[in-house]
Amino acid sequence: MKRKFSDRLRSEIGRLDVKDIVTDSRGRLTLEVRDALNSGSAGTEDEVTTPAADNAIAEAAERVTAETKGKVPVINPNSMAALGIEVVDVRIKQINLPTEVSEAIYNRMRAEREAVARRHRSQGQEEAEKLRATADYEVTRTLAEAERQGRIMRGEGDAEAAKLFADAFSKDPDFYAFIRSLRAYENSFSGNQDVMVMSPDSDFFRYMKTPTSATR
Repeated sequence: MKRKFSDRLRSEIGRLDVKDIVTDSRGRLTLEVRDALNSGSAGTEDEVTTPAADNAIAEAAERVTAETKGKVPVINPNSMAALGIEVVDVRIKQINLPTEVSEAIYNRMRAEREAVARRHRSQGQEEAEKLRATADYEVTRTLAEAERQGRIMRGEGDAEAAKLFADAFSKDPDFYAFIRSLRAYENSFSGNQDVMVMSPDSDFFRYMKTPTSATR
Protein backbone atom coordinates (compact mmCIF):
# COMPACT_ATOMS: atom_id res chain seq x y z
CA MET A 1 0.00 0.00 0.00
CA LYS A 2 2.80 2.37 0.89
CA ARG A 3 4.54 1.56 -2.38
CA LYS A 4 1.31 2.14 -4.31
CA PHE A 5 0.78 5.50 -2.64
CA SER A 6 4.40 6.52 -3.30
CA ASP A 7 4.12 5.51 -6.95
CA ARG A 8 0.92 7.48 -7.43
CA LEU A 9 2.37 10.51 -5.66
CA ARG A 10 5.55 10.44 -7.73
CA SER A 11 3.50 10.04 -10.87
CA GLU A 12 1.40 13.11 -10.10
CA ILE A 13 4.37 15.22 -8.99
CA GLY A 14 6.32 14.15 -12.08
CA ARG A 15 3.66 15.65 -14.32
CA LEU A 16 4.30 19.12 -12.89
CA ASP A 17 6.80 21.63 -14.22
CA VAL A 18 9.63 22.56 -11.85
CA LYS A 19 9.08 26.26 -12.46
CA ASP A 20 5.38 25.91 -11.62
CA ILE A 21 6.21 24.06 -8.41
CA VAL A 22 8.68 26.72 -7.28
CA THR A 23 6.34 29.61 -8.09
CA ASP A 24 3.20 27.92 -6.70
CA SER A 25 2.91 30.33 -3.77
CA ARG A 26 -0.82 29.73 -3.18
CA GLY A 27 -0.67 25.94 -3.34
CA ARG A 28 -2.87 25.57 -6.41
CA LEU A 29 -0.77 22.74 -7.84
CA THR A 30 -0.59 20.85 -4.57
CA LEU A 31 -4.38 20.99 -4.34
CA GLU A 32 -4.61 19.56 -7.85
CA VAL A 33 -2.23 16.76 -6.86
CA ARG A 34 -4.32 16.00 -3.77
CA ASP A 35 -7.55 15.86 -5.79
CA ALA A 36 -5.91 13.68 -8.47
CA LEU A 37 -4.72 11.22 -5.82
CA ASN A 38 -8.14 11.02 -4.23
CA SER A 39 -10.07 10.70 -7.50
CA GLY A 40 -7.54 8.75 -9.57
CA SER A 41 -8.37 10.95 -12.54
CA ALA A 42 -4.78 11.36 -13.77
CA GLY A 43 -1.52 9.55 -13.86
CA THR A 44 -2.85 6.15 -14.86
CA GLU A 45 -1.21 5.77 -18.24
CA ASP A 46 2.42 6.23 -17.30
CA GLU A 47 2.22 4.80 -13.80
CA VAL A 48 4.32 1.72 -13.11
CA THR A 49 2.95 -0.64 -10.48
CA THR A 50 4.40 -3.67 -8.74
CA PRO A 51 2.72 -7.06 -8.25
CA ALA A 52 2.22 -6.28 -4.58
CA ALA A 53 0.47 -3.06 -5.45
CA ASP A 54 -1.70 -4.84 -8.00
CA ASN A 55 -2.71 -7.42 -5.39
CA ALA A 56 -3.59 -4.66 -2.94
CA ILE A 57 -5.78 -2.99 -5.53
CA ALA A 58 -7.45 -6.29 -6.41
CA GLU A 59 -8.18 -7.02 -2.76
CA ALA A 60 -9.55 -3.53 -2.24
CA ALA A 61 -11.75 -3.90 -5.31
CA GLU A 62 -13.12 -7.24 -4.01
CA ARG A 63 -13.97 -5.64 -0.68
CA VAL A 64 -15.73 -2.80 -2.42
CA THR A 65 -17.68 -5.28 -4.57
CA ALA A 66 -18.68 -7.25 -1.49
CA GLU A 67 -19.75 -4.16 0.39
CA THR A 68 -21.80 -2.90 -2.54
CA LYS A 69 -23.36 -6.36 -3.07
CA GLY A 70 -22.23 -6.68 -6.66
CA LYS A 71 -23.23 -3.24 -7.71
CA VAL A 72 -20.92 -1.17 -9.90
CA PRO A 73 -18.47 0.49 -7.52
CA VAL A 74 -18.37 4.26 -7.55
CA ILE A 75 -14.75 4.36 -6.40
CA ASN A 76 -12.05 4.61 -9.04
CA PRO A 77 -9.71 1.66 -8.49
CA ASN A 78 -6.77 3.93 -9.36
CA SER A 79 -7.62 6.35 -6.58
CA MET A 80 -6.30 6.28 -3.05
CA ALA A 81 -9.86 5.72 -1.87
CA ALA A 82 -9.62 2.23 -3.33
CA LEU A 83 -6.93 1.59 -0.72
CA GLY A 84 -8.93 3.19 2.05
CA ILE A 85 -6.78 6.32 2.01
CA GLU A 86 -7.97 9.90 1.87
CA VAL A 87 -5.26 12.41 1.05
CA VAL A 88 -5.97 15.51 3.13
CA ASP A 89 -3.00 17.66 2.19
CA VAL A 90 0.09 17.58 -0.01
CA ARG A 91 3.16 19.64 0.83
CA ILE A 92 6.41 19.85 -1.13
CA LYS A 93 9.33 20.23 1.30
CA GLN A 94 12.25 19.74 -1.06
CA ILE A 95 12.94 19.46 -4.78
CA ASN A 96 15.85 17.20 -5.71
CA LEU A 97 16.89 17.99 -9.25
CA PRO A 98 19.34 16.02 -11.39
CA THR A 99 22.91 17.28 -11.18
CA GLU A 100 22.96 18.56 -14.75
CA VAL A 101 19.68 20.41 -14.20
CA SER A 102 20.92 21.96 -10.96
CA GLU A 103 24.14 23.09 -12.61
CA ALA A 104 22.21 24.59 -15.51
CA ILE A 105 19.96 26.49 -13.09
CA TYR A 106 22.90 27.75 -11.03
CA ASN A 107 24.79 28.79 -14.15
CA ARG A 108 21.77 30.69 -15.40
CA MET A 109 21.30 32.40 -12.04
CA ARG A 110 25.00 33.30 -11.97
CA ALA A 111 24.84 34.67 -15.52
CA GLU A 112 21.80 36.78 -14.66
CA ARG A 113 23.50 38.20 -11.54
CA GLU A 114 26.67 38.91 -13.51
CA ALA A 115 24.63 40.68 -16.18
CA VAL A 116 22.98 42.84 -13.51
CA ALA A 117 26.39 43.60 -11.98
CA ARG A 118 27.82 44.55 -15.37
CA ARG A 119 24.84 46.81 -16.01
CA HIS A 120 25.31 48.54 -12.66
CA ARG A 121 29.05 48.95 -13.27
CA SER A 122 28.37 50.37 -16.73
CA GLN A 123 25.85 52.83 -15.32
CA GLY A 124 28.32 53.81 -12.60
CA GLN A 125 31.09 54.39 -15.12
CA GLU A 126 28.74 56.45 -17.27
CA GLU A 127 27.77 58.61 -14.29
CA ALA A 128 31.45 58.98 -13.35
CA GLU A 129 32.29 60.13 -16.87
CA LYS A 130 29.47 62.67 -16.74
CA LEU A 131 30.69 63.99 -13.39
CA ARG A 132 34.28 64.23 -14.63
CA ALA A 133 33.18 66.01 -17.81
CA THR A 134 31.11 68.47 -15.77
CA ALA A 135 34.01 69.08 -13.38
CA ASP A 136 36.47 69.59 -16.25
CA TYR A 137 34.09 72.04 -17.90
CA GLU A 138 33.68 74.00 -14.67
CA VAL A 139 37.47 74.11 -14.15
CA THR A 140 38.06 75.31 -17.72
CA ARG A 141 35.31 77.90 -17.46
CA THR A 142 36.56 79.17 -14.09
CA LEU A 143 40.16 79.45 -15.31
CA ALA A 144 39.08 81.24 -18.49
CA GLU A 145 36.96 83.68 -16.49
CA ALA A 146 39.84 84.29 -14.06
CA GLU A 147 42.24 84.90 -16.96
CA ARG A 148 39.79 87.32 -18.56
CA GLN A 149 39.30 89.21 -15.33
CA GLY A 150 43.09 89.28 -14.85
CA ARG A 151 43.64 90.79 -18.29
CA ILE A 152 40.97 93.39 -17.64
CA MET A 153 42.52 94.31 -14.31
CA ARG A 154 46.03 94.48 -15.80
CA GLY A 155 44.77 96.68 -18.62
CA GLU A 156 42.99 98.95 -16.20
CA GLY A 157 46.12 99.10 -14.03
CA ASP A 158 48.36 99.93 -16.98
CA ALA A 159 45.94 102.60 -18.13
CA GLU A 160 45.80 104.11 -14.66
CA ALA A 161 49.61 104.07 -14.38
CA ALA A 162 49.98 105.73 -17.78
CA LYS A 163 47.46 108.37 -16.74
CA LEU A 164 49.34 109.04 -13.52
CA PHE A 165 52.64 109.32 -15.39
CA ALA A 166 51.09 111.61 -17.96
CA ASP A 167 49.57 113.81 -15.27
CA ALA A 168 52.87 113.98 -13.39
CA PHE A 169 55.06 114.63 -16.43
CA SER A 170 52.68 117.20 -17.88
CA LYS A 171 53.53 119.40 -14.94
CA ASP A 172 57.28 119.28 -15.83
CA PRO A 173 57.88 118.39 -19.51
CA ASP A 174 61.66 118.75 -19.24
CA PHE A 175 61.84 116.24 -16.40
CA TYR A 176 59.61 113.86 -18.37
CA ALA A 177 61.94 114.15 -21.39
CA PHE A 178 64.93 113.48 -19.14
CA ILE A 179 63.34 110.32 -17.67
CA ARG A 180 62.48 109.03 -21.14
CA SER A 181 66.07 109.60 -22.29
CA LEU A 182 67.43 107.67 -19.31
CA ARG A 183 65.17 104.74 -20.20
CA ALA A 184 66.33 104.93 -23.80
CA TYR A 185 69.98 104.86 -22.66
CA GLU A 186 69.27 101.84 -20.47
CA ASN A 187 67.61 99.91 -23.28
CA SER A 188 70.23 100.90 -25.88
CA PHE A 189 73.34 100.02 -23.86
CA SER A 190 72.10 96.86 -22.14
CA GLY A 191 74.47 94.55 -24.09
CA ASN A 192 78.27 94.35 -24.04
CA GLN A 193 78.60 94.30 -27.85
CA ASP A 194 76.23 97.13 -28.65
CA VAL A 195 77.45 99.43 -31.44
CA MET A 196 75.68 102.64 -32.38
CA VAL A 197 76.59 104.90 -35.29
CA MET A 198 75.18 108.41 -35.06
CA SER A 199 76.29 112.03 -35.07
CA PRO A 200 77.73 113.42 -31.83
CA ASP A 201 75.41 116.35 -32.29
CA SER A 202 72.37 114.03 -32.18
CA ASP A 203 69.70 115.06 -29.74
CA PHE A 204 69.91 111.53 -28.34
CA PHE A 205 73.08 112.49 -26.41
CA ARG A 206 72.01 115.88 -25.23
CA TYR A 207 71.69 114.79 -21.60
CA MET A 208 75.21 113.30 -21.71
CA LYS A 209 76.81 116.60 -22.59
CA THR A 210 77.95 119.25 -20.15
CA PRO A 211 74.94 121.47 -19.59
CA THR A 212 75.32 125.00 -20.89
CA SER A 213 73.88 128.09 -19.48
CA ALA A 214 71.08 127.85 -22.00
CA THR A 215 70.03 124.41 -20.78
CA ARG A 216 70.40 125.05 -17.09
